[in-house]
Amino acid sequence: MRLAALVLLFLLATLPARAHPHVLVDVHALVEFKDGKIVSLFMGWKFDPVYSSTLFKDFDKNKNGKLDAAEIRDIEANAFRDTKDQSYFTYGQVDGKPIQWKDATDFNVIGMKDSLLYAFRLSFPEPVDPRKHAVSVTTYEETFYIDMDFPNDKAATLNGEGSQGCKVTIAPDHGNTIFGGVVTPKRATVTCE
Repeated sequence: MRLAALVLLFLLATLPARAHPHVLVDVHALVEFKDGKIVSLFMGWKFDPVYSSTLFKDFDKNKNGKLDAAEIRDIEANAFRDTKDQSYFTYGQVDGKPIQWKDATDFNVIGMKDSLLYAFRLSFPEPVDPRKHAVSVTTYEETFYIDMDFPNDKAATLNGEGSQGCKVTIAPDHGNTIFGGVVTPKRATVTCE
């Protein structure tokens, strides 16, 4: 019995270790309407306390215990802008076709208790009528170094003129697994009556 346990322990020890995320991000999306059409997403990325602390220490250059406007611009330039190459980790679709986001705007960093939150806007290339077109968005970082997740069913909401009669549903995106099929990100889908 002991020999079997030792053999099992040896075999488990020789299996390759699975990578795991080093940064945890709760994602929130406000789907913005104008004149009955979706025009943009206002995104919020709330980082875990450990990464938030590291980010704060790295960018609070004057060590005054807060992030001033110049330090926030430095975070945008050096810890956010490079996500553009990965669609800002926000993969939108209209009728199943990928959205090519314009540059993110209105970037800010907000302190929330023991965490930092990136806030920014992604504008659609042109307004989309969700009553005529299927609109959805999935957030993820494909190496799974960063775990991007809608934390609950209310993490995506609607706002603006013409959003009445529409809703957002968050569900696993089974057709779009990452990290070798091990991780299933969530998709937020807008539907209207």
